[in-house]
Order: sequence, then structure tokens, then C-alpha cells
Amino acid sequence: MTDETEEELDLNDLDDTELVEQMHDDLYDGLRDEVVEGTEILLARGWTADKVLNVALVGGMQIVGVDFRDGILFVPEVLLAASAMKGGMGILRPLLAETGAKPIGKMVLVPSKVTYTTSVKTWLG
Repeated sequence: MTDETEEELDLNDLDDTELVEQMHDDLYDGLRDEVVEGTEILLARGWTADKVLNVALVGGMQIVGVDFRDGILFVPEVLLAASAMKGGMGILRPLLAETGAKPIGKMVLVPSKVTYTTSVKTWLG
């Protein structure tokens, strides 16, 4: 048996496209620290907070959403991905606020066996 050690991936060595793809993978795997690091790197490379949010973070969460819809991921994995995204958002939120960016909405997760209307009526009374 050989003792192989996995080489540590240096996100700084990746070009922008590779870094965004890696961030999508890290979001999918719920790796908060790596998502935070990737967010910082993209900002240091001159990306706007809005671009990092939409391309890297939301783009990664769309992949998570599709796999959740298709039954590949389950709620615990989605929550890990959301926690990883929250790490990146911790950096982006103050930058977005400085630009005067307004929230465009809220997201509601509803179990597939329950209708949206039923859920909203239950939550809102």
C-alpha cells in the first residue's frame, strides 16, 4: 500500500473560469472556508461584488438546486451549501450595501409534497 497525500489546491493559481468552477464545486460540497477564499480572490482580481454574487455564488447554488430537485441531493447537503454561500455573502453584503444594491426578493424553500400557497398560509397565519 502506498501512502499518497493529496496535494493542496491553491485557488490563487486558477484562472477566473477555473476558480468559478472550483467555487461551484466547493459550494456543492459545503466547503465554507474555500468559498470565502474564492470570493476574496475574485474581489482582489477586480470583480464587482454583484458579479461574484451572480456568477460564482448564485451559479453554484443553481447546480445545487437542480440536483436537489432531481433527488440527487437532500436537505442536509443543501443546508451545507447554503452555509458555504452565507460565508461568501458575509464578505459581499457590505460591498453590495455600499453600492446601494437593493434586494430583489426572498427565497422560500417548500417541500415538494406541499404547495406554495398552503405553506405561505401556514407560515403567515
